[in-house]
Amino acid sequence: MEDKGFFGALFDFSFESFVFPKVISIIYGIVVVLMVIGYLSLIVFAFGQGSTAGVGAIILGPVVLILYLIMVRAWMEIAIVMFRIYDNTGKIVEMKRQSH
Repeated sequence: MEDKGFFGALFDFSFESFVFPKVISIIYGIVVVLMVIGYLSLIVFAFGQGSTAGVGAIILGPVVLILYLIMVRAWMEIAIVMFRIYDNTGKIVEMKRQSH
């Protein structure tokens, strides 16, 4: 299981190398930025509906934002764990082959 790099993995039609583990931190950063922009947009929209809605968005918004970030982070960590299980299983199989 050699590391082919980003473009090598992207054009690996045998799927021996994976792209997602290489770009997950970038994807997470983009998700965080988009969620913050969405939260700020929600505040502007809520104040357009009235001051009570705006204050509610300011108070409840961060809680919802953090919960969504936790959920996104957990799903991404689960995906990375799956890739690590794949890598470690391959290493175990290779070690077994070499010992016989």
